[in-house]
Amino acid sequence: MGLFDSLKKKDSKPAPKRKPPAVVKKETPAPRHDIDVVPLEEDVLAKEIVKPQVRYLKKIVVTSYADLERISEELQNGNIVLVDLSPLEVKPEVLEKVAEQLKGMVNALGGQAAKICKHEIKLVLVPSDIKIAK
Repeated sequence: MGLFDSLKKKDSKPAPKRKPPAVVKKETPAPRHDIDVVPLEEDVLAKEIVKPQVRYLKKIVVTSYADLERISEELQNGNIVLVDLSPLEVKPEVLEKVAEQLKGMVNALGGQAAKICKHEIKLVLVPSDIKIAK
């Protein structure tokens, strides 16, 4: 006999045999009527609305007034535009008019403009939903 055998009480009755558990029938809750089912078309539309818009950062070198139209289109599409006005440095009167046109265009579209280089004439133009911390 071992040490622990003397400590255990000997049962005169053997342990009862357990019966296998009967199949338990779970109650399924009644279907809820307060949940709205979203049709598939609305779900697809919601995903398209939440989908982020792809935007680009585009560099445009301004050499003439024709480039202003391209800048305007890019801003209207929601893209950020880096404008390089350095080719117009040799024509100060054209440079001044182009700068005024750009300023008016950005203000009309609700965007912002900022100079990004100290020694060169380069601007960043952003659409109305993006702000520049100056």
